[in-house]
Formats: sequence, structure tokens, C-alpha cells
Amino acid sequence: MTTLSPPPSPSPHAEPLFALACPGCHAALAADRESAGTPGRCPLCHAAFTLPVPPTKVAHEEPAPADRPDDDPQRRLREERSTRRARRNIVMLVSGVVILLAIVLLFGTRRPKKRRVS
Repeated sequence: MTTLSPPPSPSPHAEPLFALACPGCHAALAADRESAGTPGRCPLCHAAFTLPVPPTKVAHEEPAPADRPDDDPQRRLREERSTRRARRNIVMLVSGVVILLAIVLLFGTRRPKKRRVS
């Protein structure tokens, strides 16, 4: 049974490791690629489980010109709406703070009472 270790800091001369999560405590762990498919044990919660097969790296494919996100009109519309919403939220926040400050300055100050001289 393989005892796993927490993920080490990246090193150029390190063994090829892959990251996984313990099914019991969800701790971040690292394991050798050669030990995939073998039984393992979490060092924190001592849960026993079978090490998963690490994912293989897939070459990144360049999207076709028609599939580029820049040319998608719906995406541009969503981004414009998001930008307008963010601007509106900032304007509302600033105007609310200004109004609150005005209320505090107008009604929150105490005027000293005039003393009557007897």
C-alpha cells in the first residue's frame, strides 16, 4: 500500500507526479505516475483508496476561425451587458454614499443650545 504525501514544491528535477484529492478528507495529495491504479492511504485521515489514473495531456487545438470567441455576437452582447451592469452598480454605490454623507452632515450635527442668562 502506498502512503501518499502532500504536494511538493515544483522542482525541475523532480519525479513526474500528479495531483489528487483524498476521497475521505479532500486533502490535496501528490502521487507518482507509476503508482496509478495501486492502493494508497491518506497520511492525514488514513483513508484507504485506489489511486486514480492520472489525466493525459491533450494538445491544445487552435479554434477554427468561425469558432473564435471574438466573432461570437452573443458573447459580445453578454460582455457589453456585464460592463454596463458593473458601471451602473458603481454609480449607484457612489450616489448612495454621497446621499448618506449629505444626510449625516445635515441632520447628524448637534447645534449647541443657547443658554439663557438669568
